Order: sequence, then C-alpha cells, then structure tokens
Amino acid sequence: MWMILVALAAYGVFRISREIIGDQGHLTDEDIREYKYKRRSLSENFQRRITNHIGVCDQCRDRFTDVMNE
Repeated sequence: MWMILVALAAYGVFRISREIIGDQGHLTDEDIREYKYKRRSLSENFQRRITNHIGVCDQCRDRFTDVMNE
C-alpha cells in the first residue's frame, strides 16, 4: 500500500514541477512581445506558461524585463 502512495506522491511532484517549469524551455522574445501587446486576448494557458516560467528562470526574467521596457 505504501508503494502506491509513494508512486502517487512522486507523480504529483512530477506534474507540479512540469507546470511550474514548463515543457517548452526558455521563452522567445516573440513570446514576450506577444504577452506584452496581446495579453488580454491570449489563452490562460499561454499567460500562465509565461508567468510561471519567469518565476523560476532568471535568464528569461531578465529578457522579459528588457523586452517589456522597450
């Protein structure tokens, strides 16, 4: 029984980490510009992917800041 609970917990951690980190790697400048100029018309999933990724990736957060300040 405890093996099932451990497996379920591991799967939960895996799913949460994929949600936070994202499946698609670093953001492109195009992604950031689309977020900047079309934010209200973008899907919730796209907006969530951008905000989650900049929350965990220093490199993309710096690029996000640069692009948003252009």
